[in-house]
Amino acid sequence: MLLLGLSTGHKAGLAVAVFIFAGFSLIVSMLVPRYRPQFPGRGLGVFLVACLLLFVGMMAAVVTFGKESEAATAEGHTTTAATTTTTTQGTTTQAAPATKVDVSETEFKITLAQTPTAAGSYEFVVKNDGKIPHDLVVQGNGVDAKTPLLDAGQSKTLSVDLKPGTYDLYCSVPGHKEAGMDVKLTVS
Repeated sequence: MLLLGLSTGHKAGLAVAVFIFAGFSLIVSMLVPRYRPQFPGRGLGVFLVACLLLFVGMMAAVVTFGKESEAATAEGHTTTAATTTTTTQGTTTQAAPATKVDVSETEFKITLAQTPTAAGSYEFVVKNDGKIPHDLVVQGNGVDAKTPLLDAGQSKTLSVDLKPGTYDLYCSVPGHKEAGMDVKLTVS
């Protein structure tokens, strides 16, 4: 499931590291013994050092490519702030204070403490109660807002103005919406 939350560049980096490690393992275990039955023979020390270096390299690749960069995390925060500003500027009258709605995300379910049914301003307080990263997207009727990717235990507030219409709340991590992290709202 970690692989689903990674960027394309990180997936490519992990794929190269896996290809090198798996290729070395297959060649050393299947091809070399066929043509050199005494392998590694007197070169055992060199072989063990090569195995250790490849293992350490693979672990370093997982640590390096297995997490998103600070720029990607900051980019997610910028997107949320821009969306909030856009929806706030669109309001021309003095609006009532936003209604807070607690949202819990787990594998693979989104639970709302209360379901918004009336038009107005809402603050979705999203908490990842799961074990893998999730986010929350609110789409529909001119609204397209998203939280950054939240690691387990993290929370973030997403402010939106909901007008009468139908909205889709879901997790945009590949495969999560299809697995059940999708809620439909009808606001009147």
